Amino acid sequence: MNQIKCPRCKGSDFWQIKDGRIKCKNCRYLFTPRENPFNIPNQLLKQIISEFILEHSTNAILKRVQISKYKLLKILTRLRQLMKEDVPEIFSSIISSKSEPEIKIENPIIGILSKEDKIFAKILNFEPQELEEFLKNKEKVDKSEKWLENFAIIYKKSFYRIFPQQSSKIETLEVFGEYLKRKLFIKGGIRKEKLPLYLGEYVWRFNNRELNLKEKEERIWQLIMKKQNLKV
Repeated sequence: MNQIKCPRCKGSDFWQIKDGRIKCKNCRYLFTPRENPFNIPNQLLKQIISEFILEHSTNAILKRVQISKYKLLKILTRLRQLMKEDVPEIFSSIISSKSEPEIKIENPIIGILSKEDKIFAKILNFEPQELEEFLKNKEKVDKSEKWLENFAIIYKKSFYRIFPQQSSKIETLEVFGEYLKRKLFIKGGIRKEKLPLYLGEYVWRFNNRELNLKEKEERIWQLIMKKQNLKV
């Protein structure tokens, strides 16, 4: 059973009311407990998660589930946000709490960092001329900055590695770079303000590529419950 928290004071002790509602013993707030933050049946939410992981289109999902398009789009946006926030622990020291910059340029610059076969990517707050100048003079970059060996940039459908590949084998950066270019440009008309969410989704899918469908569903479910302070 879900461990419910009071929406107002986050308390966990309640009185059960005859009409199905519950009353918080701490602040006396009366409310109807929700199974999940989207206020839809868990079974329906799990079906949406499964369809989403399988990368079915919005229209295809709408044909299979009884839900409004407005509600579905809100859920899919939230799922992408949760994926974006689910960053592997190895990158925790480089994650900034600052809000992301507004994407102003037509072709945003995406920075990619790989570590232990995992990927972290984000939109970089650079102007195109700054990037072009940097790439032109990258030979002058301090070689002691070892993390740059595992750093690359995607700009205008092109992949730029800052340092040369360290071996002849195909590395994680190159694999993800091709995957991301394919996903973004197949998708087509992604609005600039939505790009960070789609980027977060594709990073998550790549980092969890070894998981099967059920394991991916469970991971996303746990992210939802954790955010809502619920336990399954």
